[in-house]
Amino acid sequence: MLRLTHEQLDWVLAQQRSRMALALATTIQARWPQLAAQLGDRAAAFVDSALQQAQRHGLVHPTHAVRYVNLWCVWGPAFDDKPGFEWATDIVRDPRRSAAVKVQQLVMQTRDILKARPNPALGVEAFDAADAAMEAVIVQPGAMPWLEGYQQLRVPEPRTACDLTSFDIALGDQSWRHEYRLAWNGQAILAQYTPLVPPAQRFRTDTPPLPGTPMQPRQVAALADEAQRGHKAWLHLRCELGEVCDAHKHPRVEIKSAQGGRVYEGLPAKLVKWPLHSASLGDTPLALCQEPQPSHLLIAASSCGLRRTGAPLGQQEAVLSIYPSAQWLAEILPGAQPALQWPSASTPEAAQPTRIRVMCDNRPQPAAAWEADWAKLMPQLSQGLEAWFNTVQRNEALAQPRLSFQPHLLQGQTSWTWGACEAVTSSGSSGFLRVAALVRMVACASVAEWQMDVRHAGAHARVFLQATGRANLECDVMRESPEPTLAKCLTAVKTQWRFPWVARIEALSSPQLATLAWDERSKLGALVGEAGLRPRPDGKGWQWYCQLKLEPASLTMALSDPLLGGATVEQALWPALVLLDWSAG
Repeated sequence: MLRLTHEQLDWVLAQQRSRMALALATTIQARWPQLAAQLGDRAAAFVDSALQQAQRHGLVHPTHAVRYVNLWCVWGPAFDDKPGFEWATDIVRDPRRSAAVKVQQLVMQTRDILKARPNPALGVEAFDAADAAMEAVIVQPGAMPWLEGYQQLRVPEPRTACDLTSFDIALGDQSWRHEYRLAWNGQAILAQYTPLVPPAQRFRTDTPPLPGTPMQPRQVAALADEAQRGHKAWLHLRCELGEVCDAHKHPRVEIKSAQGGRVYEGLPAKLVKWPLHSASLGDTPLALCQEPQPSHLLIAASSCGLRRTGAPLGQQEAVLSIYPSAQWLAEILPGAQPALQWPSASTPEAAQPTRIRVMCDNRPQPAAAWEADWAKLMPQLSQGLEAWFNTVQRNEALAQPRLSFQPHLLQGQTSWTWGACEAVTSSGSSGFLRVAALVRMVACASVAEWQMDVRHAGAHARVFLQATGRANLECDVMRESPEPTLAKCLTAVKTQWRFPWVARIEALSSPQLATLAWDERSKLGALVGEAGLRPRPDGKGWQWYCQLKLEPASLTMALSDPLLGGATVEQALWPALVLLDWSAG
């Protein structure tokens, strides 16, 4: 690819301008003979100055530049910088107007002035003929700029005033909407499915953008039902025009979606009513607080984008994000958990089932998958405890171990409601997941007890270990706006605990006189854990989880022997172990 330095590019542009000036000077002689006589051999210099001025105004395309030269022929050199031509100064210095709009508005204002001042030598007909002749110059091979992209305009530019004066986008009646609301009714949580009055959404654009403001599509969020549930949500679009080039062609409204699109032109485009439907939720149950994915409508309203005066409003665009209107409710009431013992002389008592109710828009939903996950809590805990007991039992120095464990994990009640919602501002709206929850649970109130015998060098002692404590999981979640983020709200639904072991040693009789006693240097560790909510591994929603772990434990005892004297005995109890890593949802 050929690359030019700045100096080389300036030289090339100067050569192009010179060739074009010569060609336009010939046109001036044919169309403006009186001006050509006054200019004499300075005609090419006159045109060159006009082209440089056009470049300063941003009229760099040949089509725009040569039409600007024709305006110089009518009004004189640098007319837009002179008193009496403030109308022209406002046009060329307005950054809100494109080059095409600037040139055409200069031409239209000039034609209006010429009509009001009849002059056979300088009439509208002569001006239009010269304007067309100037444009014809740039298609001649001798004056054609060679730089790529500067040949001919790909799209015909408007020459007749036709522009939107306003564009309105609004959502229809929302009285069909409902949400769940949670409240306390004594010691129970009450969930009510209540009508909702969402904020009105109507956005009007009737002011051209400020200079330097990038044009961005308006972002609007709407809630809608699936198509099979009927038409409830509607989109309303209204276009207003001042002047129009063709009432059968403009305004033009185009609506696109993943399923296709439609174009409205003329009178039908002035007021469009479009039914809104969300994507199907499918048969897969949603996870707790799963954020719905919206579908999108791309909306564009346009006309020629040219006004006789002032900056045009131009094409208006909007992106409508359509979220499922489904509102969810989940109520969880875990069942009681029996105590566990090892060695077990009988079949342990079964845990009571967890009761779960899931609703969507006041319609019951299957909860079997959630109930199955909660039913795994006690079996997984039992497996972990049994592995712990077997680890201790394999230690030959620890005789007749006995373990009892009262779990009391995630007991209590909790209710959750969630669903899409809109945050509405003066410029648009966005969708987010509204979440409300009441959590009143005991994350862990476990009581773990060990009893085991320790023998060493003829000494015999019985060791009692106990770890107990209580960790509550109580919180209210109320997310009614996009901030704070959903992750920040839900990661706070968590608690951690650490229950240290407390030991007691009883000396037992033995033929030897040696005894074992407690030593403060023992490192018994603790029963540690955490429970609450965390994101699902697949990123779709959140899940309950509960973890229970053991820190490594070792027992230090003081050995006292009347004949041999004292000594310190170290006895490992168990290594670091994971007793439970459970999740549901």
